[in-house]
Amino acid sequence: MYHITVFDQEGSKLFDEPISATNDPEAKEKGHAILKEREYQQYPYRIVHASGRLVEFQSHKGKAASA
Repeated sequence: MYHITVFDQEGSKLFDEPISATNDPEAKEKGHAILKEREYQQYPYRIVHASGRLVEFQSHKGKAASA
C-alpha cells in the first residue's frame, strides 16, 4: 500500500489519499495519473510506501523575495 499527498505552495494539503499498488513503479504511475487527472502536476507532492519509505517527492518551487 502507498499514499500520495499533494500540497499547495503554502504547505496546506490539497489531496491526501491511499494508492493501491504492488510496487514502487506502479505506485509512481498511479500517482502521476492522479496528479494529471486533478491537474496537480505543478504542486508539491510526495508518494510514500506504507512503511514510511519515500518513493517520490516534488518540493515547493522557490518564491521570489519581495522587497
